[in-house]
This record gives sequence, structure tokens and C-alpha cells, in this order.
Amino acid sequence: ERALIRPLLMIRKVRFTLSEDFSTSLPGFMQQAGILGMGNNFDGPGWGFIAGLQPRIRTLQESEYYTEKDWLHEVGNNRGWLSGSVFQNREVLQDYTQRIDGRITLEPYRDFRIDVEINRAFSEGHAEFFKDTFPDGSLNLVHAVPKKSGSIAVSFLALGTPMSTDTAVIRRLFREFDQNRVIISQRLGQGAHDIDTLAARGYTKGFGNIQNEVLLPAFLAAYTGKDANTVGLDVFKTIPLPTWRLSYNGLSKLPFFRDIFQNFSLTHGYKGSLTVNSFDTNPQWLDSRNLSGPDPFSGNFYARLLIPEVVIQEAFSPLIAIDAALKNGMSFNIDYKKSRTLAMSFISYQLAETQAQEISLGFGYLLRDVDIAFLTGSNKRGAKKPEQGAPQPQQQQQRQGGIGGRGGQLRSRDLDINFNMSIRDDVTFNHLLDQGIIEPVRGNYALNILPSAEYQINTRLALRLFFDYRQNIPRTSAGFPRTDTSGGLVVRFKLQ
Repeated sequence: ERALIRPLLMIRKVRFTLSEDFSTSLPGFMQQAGILGMGNNFDGPGWGFIAGLQPRIRTLQESEYYTEKDWLHEVGNNRGWLSGSVFQNREVLQDYTQRIDGRITLEPYRDFRIDVEINRAFSEGHAEFFKDTFPDGSLNLVHAVPKKSGSIAVSFLALGTPMSTDTAVIRRLFREFDQNRVIISQRLGQGAHDIDTLAARGYTKGFGNIQNEVLLPAFLAAYTGKDANTVGLDVFKTIPLPTWRLSYNGLSKLPFFRDIFQNFSLTHGYKGSLTVNSFDTNPQWLDSRNLSGPDPFSGNFYARLLIPEVVIQEAFSPLIAIDAALKNGMSFNIDYKKSRTLAMSFISYQLAETQAQEISLGFGYLLRDVDIAFLTGSNKRGAKKPEQGAPQPQQQQQRQGGIGGRGGQLRSRDLDINFNMSIRDDVTFNHLLDQGIIEPVRGNYALNILPSAEYQINTRLALRLFFDYRQNIPRTSAGFPRTDTSGGLVVRFKLQ
């Protein structure tokens, strides 16, 4: 019954937060605030504005020429609430921020915990001048120089493609990215491209090989393992996907492990994100919508938004981690991590791909009541040795010191031996579109070995012997190998 009912009660905690911030700044407002913030005769700026409801300002994608009248036109030209002075040079600003955070904690079985998270952060700002650009004695306020900017970051999964340093795998994924561009171009446009070489490769009119609205979906399809024929074309409609962390520390309670281990835990986690750090309105897109036409050099339509870079980050942190403490004073841990960062630049048309992996090993052994005679002086005639296993005076309250010297202070004549080792290998490749060039531009292989031993001679005096070995080997010819070693003896004496 417990095995069947327990999974049904596995939800331990659920948290979901949705927050939105709106703001509108309207310079040149002429009404004088009175009761409840309203103007004379309670006519402006309106009960909705006073209550915080945001006025609807016509955006770029809703109207190309702003021929339809909107809220600004109503309050400015029809009601005369806005200044018509040519010296009014402040922009109308409207900002919007949304943040979504969700977390659920599951415990299907005792000591087995699963934490799942989603998050999304989006900000957008609209700015424009609303003024009389051709003063002729009559009030005629018009929209001028509209622009939009913002950023977005969402939790993301890219597990459809492997995190691999194998050059063949890296080349295959980039080749898929290259081929996906033609498929996206055909989804967006019709007819052959104006440039013959692009038309021969299958690109459609206005949507060539470096057009931003082609590159972005092609990139996401290739590095998430999705079909280019069905992948979404708008990055701002990306749905936040879950990331997770799993932990289990119940092995030490099983009969076989209980007699050996004081603690034994397993951990696994994955975290990924898709980030557009900034986007802005493309001023050339505004001109092209006013019949200036496509880019005369590339033959491509101007993208509505300028997105300098899109970054996909994912990491198994850790892929697997084991942390154990034995009842005889030994402890050990193993931690293996993998990560990948894909930074696609839409300015230089190159992809920087960073692959990294790291393994860390740790070992500790805490020996209680170790008598090193030449340090403690117990070999001198008349020296009285403490009873084996008996607690030291003034130190009984510290018997709960951590395994391997971690988590508490050492008692007198305790010897704490530690050995830590880590290996990290990371490399960054640059992929240049349409050039067939994939080259490593930076990277490093790092090996660290750090053994140490600490001996607590008495309540005031402790000795620590250590050795530190660090080796770094660059993955490119831009650097040079380096090895650093250090070691020594630390004497710590407490006056209290």
C-alpha cells in the first residue's frame, strides 16, 4: 500500500509567480492635476490612466504608416491636452516587463527529491516623438521616429543535439544549420531571389543566406534537433521549458549500506537558457516599408528588429555527483560536469561554440587520537598519555566535527588527510558561415592536484602540510603551457 500510495502524494511544494510592470510617460501634458489627479471638469487624463491602465499606443507592426487614429492622436489633436510647442523634444515612453517563475518539488519516495523549474524574463520599451513636425499655426501632432528595444531570457532545452567535443559531430551540426537556411527561406518567401547565385541554391526573394529572419530559426532548429519545416519562426514566442535537479540520499539507510556509510548521496542536474540580451528597431526597416525597397547590396528585406546575438547555454551541473562519508572517518566525492555555450552573432555572421567538461575527485580521512610522539612529546620520560578514545578536556563540545575535517574543528591529536584533484577541458570553436571554416580560437586543459594533511597537536597548536600542483595547457598556439607548484608547512598557534 505504501508503494502505491506514496507516489500519489509526491508533490511537496509548488510555487508559481507571474509579475508584470507597466509604465507610460507622456511629456507635454497640459492639464493641471486636481482632485484624484484629474484635470478640470474631470476630463483628463482619464479614469483609466489614473487607475494605472495603460493607453494603447499603436505599435510598429500594427500600422506601417499610422494612418489610423490612436489614443495619442485623440488626446493630442482632438482634445488639445498635449503641448504643440516645437521645443518639446522629449519622447513618449511606454515600458513593459514580465517575469514568470515556477518551481515544483516532487518526492516520489523518501529521500528522493526532484526540483523542476521554469522561468521567463521579458522586457520591452516603446519610444517615439509625438509632436508637430511642420508648425504652420495649426495643431497637427504626428508620430515620429518610433522605436522599440528590449530583451528576453527563457529556460530552454537543447538536448536534441549532443554536447560533444568530437570535431565530426561539431561539423555535422553546423552543416545542418547551413542547410536549414534554404528551408526557412522557402517558408518565408516566394519566388526566386534577385541574386542568381542565391536563387540557384533555392533562396527566395528577399530572404537570402544572411537575412536575420532566416538565420535565427535555422540556428535554433539545428542546435535543438528540431525539423526546420516546423520550427517556430518567432523567437519571442518561445515557451519556457523545464530544467531540473535530482538528489537521492537514502542509500545509507539500506541494510547493506547502513553498516558502512554514514551518508551517501547522488545528485544530477540540468539547466539551460535561451537569451537575447538586446533587440532594437531597425531604422532601415521603417524606410523600406515606406517604399525604399530591400537592401541594394544583398537583395534581402530588412529585418524588423536588430538582434545582435542569440545565446544558448546548457549545462549538466552536475551530470553525476557522488558524495559519501564512511563511518570509519573516510569520505570521498566525485563530480562530473558538462556544459555548452552557443553564441550566434548576426553582425559578424559567425557562431562561437564553447564545449567544456570537468571532473573533480576528493578524498578525506579523519584519524582520531593519533599520537605522533616527536610532536606531542609523549615519548619523554614521565609524559602522561591520554586514554585511547577519551575526549580531550575543553574539546568535548566539538565531538561533532565533520568527516574529513569539514564541518567542524579538530580535536587534539586528530590527523585530517585530504586529497583533491580536478581536470577541466574547454575549447571554443568559431564557425564562419559560407566559408567552411571551423577553427579553435581559445581553450585550455587544466589539471589541479592538491593533497594536504593537518595535525592538531593540542588545543592551541596545529600543523598543516600541503602541496599544490597546477598545470595549464592551451588548446591553441596563442598561449603556452604553464606548470605551477607550491608547497609548505603552515603553523597555526591560537592565543585564546
